[in-house]
Amino acid sequence: MYRGANQLKVDGKGRMALPTRYREELAERCNGSMVVTVNATADNCLWLYPMDVWEQVEKQVNKLSSMKSEHVKFKRFFVGYAADVEMDKTGRILLPPALREFAQIDKQIHFVGQGNKFEIWNSSDWEADCNEWLMESAKDIVPTPDMEELQL
Repeated sequence: MYRGANQLKVDGKGRMALPTRYREELAERCNGSMVVTVNATADNCLWLYPMDVWEQVEKQVNKLSSMKSEHVKFKRFFVGYAADVEMDKTGRILLPPALREFAQIDKQIHFVGQGNKFEIWNSSDWEADCNEWLMESAKDIVPTPDMEELQL
């Protein structure tokens, strides 16, 4: 289970070093193979999945109807932006330019464990959202009935 938040740097080429505490487990679990994609909710952050988790998530997403416009849009967005990334020998991954642009990632990020995956946030957005979350009791997220079964 991945948990906790870390403030990290992204270099000029878009590479980020994964926190040391996750590297060995990710190397063993998925041989350093992961998938990064856009967040499937309204937040402008990225989701990073170990490959074995991604394969299960992708199977669920692909079961959604191709006849419902909400599902088509969701799949187009979530799976369409997905990119394979490999952890190098120094524990770094390269975030693709389109995904860095989507999440407005520049030099400072927050890397946040979310159980089965990680979120990658532009640090200023993370800090602003944290302040907002502290002021609210909960966000008004209302998934459609058929999306409630997804284990994203």
